[in-house]
Amino acid sequence: MNLQPLKIPAGWSVEWNLLTETDPTEKTIHEFSGSLLLINSPTRLKAIDVCWKLEGDINGFYQLQVIPLLPNFVSKTNEMEYEGLWNSPEVEFKTKNRLELVDKINDLLFHLKPYVDKRILLEPGIVDLPNEAIRQQLMAQGPTENIIRDIINSNHKKLQDLLLDCTEIQKHTVQELGKKGASKGVKNKAKQMLLSKRFRE
Repeated sequence: MNLQPLKIPAGWSVEWNLLTETDPTEKTIHEFSGSLLLINSPTRLKAIDVCWKLEGDINGFYQLQVIPLLPNFVSKTNEMEYEGLWNSPEVEFKTKNRLELVDKINDLLFHLKPYVDKRILLEPGIVDLPNEAIRQQLMAQGPTENIIRDIINSNHKKLQDLLLDCTEIQKHTVQELGKKGASKGVKNKAKQMLLSKRFRE
């Protein structure tokens, strides 16, 4: 039983590999259970997981998923841990053909773009809890009056930049950010928006 050769570039680490050059038959199907392959990249914040669905079923298929990873710094161990967003896979791929699966894995290993962590952070892996709570409220509810006031009072440039990106934003809010924005970039963005046709009318 030989492991399936893969072209793994720098930046990826193999957590486990039970993917072999064996194809599923009545005699070998017992080998196709659980996760067959898990490869992580802390630089791309991605994981590639391969399993066989359904376990022990000769009529099953390989399922590949690309899972985004959220970095979380653990102060007790002084280490970064990575939380997989298993409910939100970026890529899902199914095939019965092992060689087709291998081609897909090799392609993803070289061409996957890094996951962008949209949370508001104090440092890598350390969430800015108060401002992240405001960001989540903005994403869920849109720019309500209370959320707008919280964002302006936060004096946080990322929050204010996100607010300016909201399609529901009103002219008076853009004007206020043009004068009192948390950074030169926020102020300039607001001033440019005020020159657009949308706000000149």
